[in-house]
Amino acid sequence: MKRHFYTIGSLIILLIAAFVFVLLPAMVSGARGKKLPPFGKYNGKYIKYEQGSDFANAVAQYGDMLKNQGKQIDNSSYFYIFSYAFNSTVTKMAYTDAVNKSGWKVPDRAIDRTMLPYFTDADGKYSPKLFKQASEESKTSLQNEIKSSLLASRYYEDNFGSYDGVGKDKLFGLKVSSKEIPFLQGIGTKQRTFDLVAFDMSKYPETESAAYGTAHPELFVKYDASVISCSDESEAKKVLGRLNKKEITFKDAVSEYSKKSYSGDDGKLNNDYGYQLKMIISDEKALAAVKNLKKGETSSIIKTSIGYSIFQSDGDPVQPDFTSSAMIQTVYGYLKSNEMGHIEDYYTNIAKDFSSAAAQTNFDDACKKLNIVKTAVPAFPLNYGSVSVAGAIPSSIKELSGAATDENFLKTAFSLKQDEISEPLVLGQNVLVLKMTGETAGGTDDATALETFPAEIKGYDQSAAQAALFASPKLVNNVAEVFFKNFLKNE
Repeated sequence: MKRHFYTIGSLIILLIAAFVFVLLPAMVSGARGKKLPPFGKYNGKYIKYEQGSDFANAVAQYGDMLKNQGKQIDNSSYFYIFSYAFNSTVTKMAYTDAVNKSGWKVPDRAIDRTMLPYFTDADGKYSPKLFKQASEESKTSLQNEIKSSLLASRYYEDNFGSYDGVGKDKLFGLKVSSKEIPFLQGIGTKQRTFDLVAFDMSKYPETESAAYGTAHPELFVKYDASVISCSDESEAKKVLGRLNKKEITFKDAVSEYSKKSYSGDDGKLNNDYGYQLKMIISDEKALAAVKNLKKGETSSIIKTSIGYSIFQSDGDPVQPDFTSSAMIQTVYGYLKSNEMGHIEDYYTNIAKDFSSAAAQTNFDDACKKLNIVKTAVPAFPLNYGSVSVAGAIPSSIKELSGAATDENFLKTAFSLKQDEISEPLVLGQNVLVLKMTGETAGGTDDATALETFPAEIKGYDQSAAQAALFASPKLVNNVAEVFFKNFLKNE
């Protein structure tokens, strides 16, 4: 059975409008009937969602692709469809501008060659009959679309290469230096193995938290207070005046005036520990005045981290009990958020003791003596960011998570001499001690490098080009603003 013209490649072009302007508005009905503003612009040219535009066509193609993959399309999906379509439209505009500036024109023969597959019969042969059956309007539309695509692809192929070639040589693309692949092969030729011990800072002893709290009890006193927060001082003065004249109760003033920056609707102070009050009130005298309020007393106007506030004591402060597990967790939470260096120092000192013990005997004996588990780290190269052309830090060693982008770790690890033990290193939630156990030869063999590196290089080139394009001052991206204002239903 012969394929009809409108069921071949031209279907993508000629039926795109049906998808874009019927199916899409039905699914994101908030946009139905609206004249949409531009989604952005590039080099002074607006990018509009209108029939026949590159942007609308790209939206249709991405949406159709998801449907064909059997994926559920919802409002979230459509946002990503519009975002990808916008990016592809910008890319096409930029590439087309660059080619037009060069003066290159699309040859008519190239258009004809590209059109041929759209008019083939069931045997895959060109069919003059199918060509004659197609309307002149549809053929002109197809020609224009092909010309537009070939124009943009000329820039892409000249820079990133094409899939067409003669033998191993691509027809298009930038030339590769004869020294480029050997240079990349040289990355990671020296790989190192290590012994490692890790001290997990998430296991900070409760006794240490209790000791810290005992040494700093004022931070964990809990204050029973209410607060009125105002955006400016003049309004706070007005409120305080009414309170002093007993024209309004504190509770009613909360409802009428407070921005509730530090409270709920009832006005009760949320950040009620001493250390939290200290974050709200930077002036020490003002902080002391609030802390020393007697039950029922109201403060003067206090400058806070957000605006101006008036505090009222609702009860006596509660002194901390550092034998309580809840209070110990409060102290630990404070340390993690505000004094992580204190926890790091604790484990760094333990790690130093381990290093000293290892230096006096050896790494394994120190592990046994201190009951610490040693991890043997397989060989890996100096490879910041784990770029794909070289080996990476083994992902199986969870204690080394994040090490690939930690300059201090990499510098320390690859500065060690044979059997040298490092100073303690803080990495994520661990304090580490390393011992360099050996150096081996690595790298990529010639056959693998010649097969994989060109594609790797092309990928990095494309990523860099995209990053530069989307950071261009010529680009204005309003996709999120236009989409969320116009396409989502008002519930």
